[in-house]
Amino acid sequence: MIKKLAGTVLAAGALLVLVAPAAVAAAPEAFTITENLDLSTGENPGTGDFSFTATGALCQSGTFEEEPHAVGGLRAPIHEHPIPIIKFSGLIRTVYTCDNGDTFFAQKHVEFVGHEDGSFTNTGPIALQGGTGAFTGLSGHGVDNGTGTVGVSAVGEISGVLNLR
Repeated sequence: MIKKLAGTVLAAGALLVLVAPAAVAAAPEAFTITENLDLSTGENPGTGDFSFTATGALCQSGTFEEEPHAVGGLRAPIHEHPIPIIKFSGLIRTVYTCDNGDTFFAQKHVEFVGHEDGSFTNTGPIALQGGTGAFTGLSGHGVDNGTGTVGVSAVGEISGVLNLR
């Protein structure tokens, strides 16, 4: 009798495992962020008024702040190039604050190339890493490409995929 009961319990458990709905992870969703940096209003290099617009599951607009965590680079003629080029890499922590007060966080590892005329470009990977409100479980990655003029303005174009758990 005990063997028969144990067999019934095991069979019922196996049936539940087979019939129970499988946990399905949400498919990654594409996003873009366009950063607009007014560098003429800041007291220090790299500071000023920073705003953004976004698509996908992110909020539509807000402001952001960046905090460099590591920077390294050089200024030299590279391979006998006639114009000195400034190159440096930065590890930057970014906090995006949506118009409704929710925040989301990113870590960027970008390489900047500056030119004698004061223009610069940057490119590198970005990782989205959590936040507050609707973005607590946020994760994702993408690429940041930017252009600008030192002390004037810059625009960053970020695109990638994200998940909200």
